[in-house]
Amino acid sequence: MSKVLFAISIMTLLACGSGDSDSGATGSASDAPPVSATAPTGGDVKAAGGEQVKAEAPEIRSCISLVASRDFEGALPVCLKAASIDAENAEVQAALAKAKAETAKEAATGAAADAAANALGGLGD
Repeated sequence: MSKVLFAISIMTLLACGSGDSDSGATGSASDAPPVSATAPTGGDVKAAGGEQVKAEAPEIRSCISLVASRDFEGALPVCLKAASIDAENAEVQAALAKAKAETAKEAATGAAADAAANALGGLGD
């Protein structure tokens, strides 16, 4: 009886693993985990050692998100920190450049508006 239960258990395990899978499993019992469970893939990995910590840094995600939401003043210090964490990240560099340019533009626009307001204020005297 125990041999029958053992055989049924093995067949059940094999049946569970024989479905279509992206991991390349052929339906046999294997000690190797699926590819997606062993290592990250895509642009997150910078080197063979997998410097995924840089790509997952919250500052990097926040920098890109803040620039995308057009909060350039808030993005500037976050992007500076992100650039210090991963200086080779092209997205961070682009976001930092945009944050710097837009913050400078906003500052210039604000200064011009203040100057115009002061000039108009002086006319009423």
